[in-house]
Amino acid sequence: MTPYWYIQNDFLEKRSRRVGASDIAALIPNPERPNESLSGYDRTAVTVWEEKTGRRPHDPAGLPAEMGHWNEVKAIELFIRGIDKKTALDYKQKRLQYEILVEEYPDRFNANDYNITPFRHTTQWHNDQFICHPDGIYDPSCVWYADGITYKKAELAEKRDAHGYTIDLSTPFLVEAKNSGYWPAHRREGSLVSGYDFDLKTWQGIPLKHYVQIQFQLACLDVEVCYLPLLYDASSFHVWEIRRDRKVGDQLIDLAGRMAWHIKHDEPPKEMAMNAVDIAALYPTLTDDFRMLPEDATDAAIEAARKYRAAKAQEKAWKQKADDAQDALACYLKDTKEIRAMRGGEIIPIARWVERNGSERVMGLKEIGKLPDGEALAGTLRAAGAIKQGEASRYVGVMFKDEGEEEEEE
Repeated sequence: MTPYWYIQNDFLEKRSRRVGASDIAALIPNPERPNESLSGYDRTAVTVWEEKTGRRPHDPAGLPAEMGHWNEVKAIELFIRGIDKKTALDYKQKRLQYEILVEEYPDRFNANDYNITPFRHTTQWHNDQFICHPDGIYDPSCVWYADGITYKKAELAEKRDAHGYTIDLSTPFLVEAKNSGYWPAHRREGSLVSGYDFDLKTWQGIPLKHYVQIQFQLACLDVEVCYLPLLYDASSFHVWEIRRDRKVGDQLIDLAGRMAWHIKHDEPPKEMAMNAVDIAALYPTLTDDFRMLPEDATDAAIEAARKYRAAKAQEKAWKQKADDAQDALACYLKDTKEIRAMRGGEIIPIARWVERNGSERVMGLKEIGKLPDGEALAGTLRAAGAIKQGEASRYVGVMFKDEGEEEEEE
């Protein structure tokens, strides 16, 4: 295992320009939605580069991140409890003691003094390019203390059956704790990358974004296995075992290395752009000319245009069907507020009129300009700061059409 150390109060500065394990998923397109990364939340390789180079502020962590951090302690304690209850209690006591103390005095306490079990917390590793801080590292080489007795690694140098696995306590492993609500925890039907599958015991049962995060950590720390304990729906608990895949780990290190190069050289990762927002950020101005696509890109571009036009046509067709259905229901409603029907001995609601009062609005500048002295009024509003200029934006207009197809209105 690669030597590690404990997080200090300069952690955010150390992390700021390095590629972290939690950044990896943002560099990889989601195979089910290629215009998004595995991270979602509008994070892509381009936004990661903007954050690391100071062009974009980091989003504040907020309450979800705070709750995730506190629930992490409980999830790991439950995991350890399945192996050895006394060790779990010692871990929880000292970990919570440390967390409470550093919250009030962040510069005064050292995590090393509050790690009394081989399940290490508040750990990190980094080099000039990468950084990772797994939620827990099981290190059998550590000496730990309980009840005034010093225990050597031999005390737990054995295998234990816990959480449906045989856990080897003679070798290091990582622990990456997660927590979730009920619905986000369950895998959507038809998805292979999001949510959890509780019937699968290995890496296929966890979200793909967590898998790449863990594989990056295993590669950086040179460890062969990681356990992911999930605390979900407030009181449900599940554990997965993820073993190292060296090929995947090497690919992720290469990918992170590419991003680290772009950060170091202050060069945008143009080849890693995923969507129109990325492209607009990388190419803020447009030229007046056009560019001929190379032959090997032509078919793919035309196929993308066809998909767009087919989707727009389907969207219009379904909107028309919705309008037709509303018109039919309006004929049944007439002047009655609601219609109901008897079905299977039960009265069920069918439809109702929904009324909204007309709302006031301020005229647009073009409308104001048509009024007497409209230009002067518009100038007064601008001077008073009553008119806000929206940010400029652009979108992709699809001009391609197959023979006989009507051109889309813009």
